[in-house]
Amino acid sequence: MNSSSVDFHSFPSITLETLKKYASASGDFNEIHTNESVAKKVGLPGIIAHGMLIAAYIARRAQDYAEQECSLKDFEMAEFQTRFKAMTLLGDTPSVGGTVRTQSESELILDLVAKNQKGEVTTTGIAKFKRHPA
Repeated sequence: MNSSSVDFHSFPSITLETLKKYASASGDFNEIHTNESVAKKVGLPGIIAHGMLIAAYIARRAQDYAEQECSLKDFEMAEFQTRFKAMTLLGDTPSVGGTVRTQSESELILDLVAKNQKGEVTTTGIAKFKRHPA
């Protein structure tokens, strides 16, 4: 099966509480993610989400697609890469979806994008799954 859709899944809106929890979990306490005056002082439009939080949403959508929609329980994510295209701002509601590039007996490759509620692409990603060795 090639070029089928990975339906878009919405994640919760980005809140200050979410960003503070992610900062604590990740160890990334850069104040551009939690303090509006600091973010604006460095030229940002306001507080921005951690890029790796959005990358995690892409990875979660890829894993869910592989397990739930393809029933690929014996596959594991072998490669994952993202590219940041735009900022995700406080209050944005990210959604992740895309297309299946390749699906075979031994491999699944997904091309995914994260978009904000305006439909603007903020992050792209590629997730490659391989069948567990027997």
